[in-house]
Amino acid sequence: MLRPASTTSPISSGSGGNATCRSVQQVQDALRRLRNLGEMRHSLERTLDWLADGVALVRADRTAVYANDSFQEIVRGDRGVRMKKGAIEFGDAGACAKFNAAIASVARLRAGKPDSLATADFTAAQSGGIGRPYLVSVRPLIERTGPRTHPRQAVAIVFVRDSHARGSAATATLREIFALTEAEAALAQALQSGITLGDYARWRALSLNTVYTHLRRLREKTGSTRMAELVRKLNELQFPLRVD
Repeated sequence: MLRPASTTSPISSGSGGNATCRSVQQVQDALRRLRNLGEMRHSLERTLDWLADGVALVRADRTAVYANDSFQEIVRGDRGVRMKKGAIEFGDAGACAKFNAAIASVARLRAGKPDSLATADFTAAQSGGIGRPYLVSVRPLIERTGPRTHPRQAVAIVFVRDSHARGSAATATLREIFALTEAEAALAQALQSGITLGDYARWRALSLNTVYTHLRRLREKTGSTRMAELVRKLNELQFPLRVD
């Protein structure tokens, strides 16, 4: 049996892009291989616990049959993602509607009615509008061959990325690898997120001259001669695994 997600009292309200798609495919392949192998299934769960993103396997009624450690940390954080009687809910009304629609689309897809909405990517605001929104991806788990999955088993996989939590770990990693100052690492993280230098200066209440000074030192320490090269090197360090 997959380890059930935490079912403690209700917690109030909370782009991976190609990387998310690859992660989904890898998990789906592993699930197909391990579905009837109990001991190896436990190994899969331990592997998912290493992912920095929250991952949950969800039934058609939105109940999680498994949630990795990162997902449960997000729920415990009480910032907009909760589990009520085991069912995943979002405090953001718009995100909640999109999530419910995605799971309903998965059910239609499993009934043999193709539905593009079964694959969904959306944001979910954190409670009180504090912090960057969660990035949520929903992907169907479809049996292409063999008997239908039991209705009580997972029909979809849900990824929830907490950019703030990932950012803190990423900043520490960048500082260690390139011997960056805190200010230089913060700029590096902003460049990884696609923030322009002007927006970053306004966000941090810095002058553009100061930002360009940090950028020059960042390029020197990473051995980058062009901005594109710098961003490429920084993005190569965005690991999907937990570092704690």
